[in-house]
Amino acid sequence: MNFKIKFGNLVEAEATFIVNASNTELTLGSGVSYAFSQHCGGDIYQKELYKIKKSVGIIKQGDVIVSSPGSATNFKYALHVAVMNYSEASQTPSPTYQQMQSALNSMLGIIEEIVQSEKIEKPRIAMPLLGCGVGGLSKEKIFLIIKSIFKKSELDLEVLIYFHNKKDYYEFASKEIQN
Repeated sequence: MNFKIKFGNLVEAEATFIVNASNTELTLGSGVSYAFSQHCGGDIYQKELYKIKKSVGIIKQGDVIVSSPGSATNFKYALHVAVMNYSEASQTPSPTYQQMQSALNSMLGIIEEIVQSEKIEKPRIAMPLLGCGVGGLSKEKIFLIIKSIFKKSELDLEVLIYFHNKKDYYEFASKEIQN
C-alpha cells in the first residue's frame, strides 16, 4: 500500500479509479462533481448518472456508485460517493465520519472485487478527502480513516489524495511530514 498526497486537478489524474465526492442525487453541480461533469462529457455523462440512479433507486449518504469514465480517457472507473444528502426529505445534508468510513469500506470492497475479477496489476485510486469541503469534516481525521481502511487491503494499491487548494495542500503536507 502506497499513500501520496498531490496538488492538482483530481479528474486529470492517471488512475484506475477516480473518486467523485458526489451527493445522493448524483447531480454533478459544483466542486469536484462539476469538474467530473466537464471532464467526462457534460450533459451526456450527467444523463448516464441519472440513468444509474433510476436503476439503483434511493441512494443514501455513504453509498458508493460505480460508473464509466464517460468520455475521459485517463481513468477506467468513477466511484461516486454520496457525501452530501440532497434529497428533499433531508434534515441533515452534511456527512458524518461514520458515513464516510462506511463509504470507504464499501469503496475498498468494490475496488478489490474489480481488481481481482479483471486481474488489474498495480491499481491506482485518486480521491479527494471525502466530506472535507462543503461537508465540513476534518482533513486530518478523514486522512487517518482513509489510511486505516486502505491498509487492510492486500492489494498493491497506490492511493493518491488530491488537494485543489495550494494553501491546504502545503499545510497538510507539512503536518503529515511531522507525523
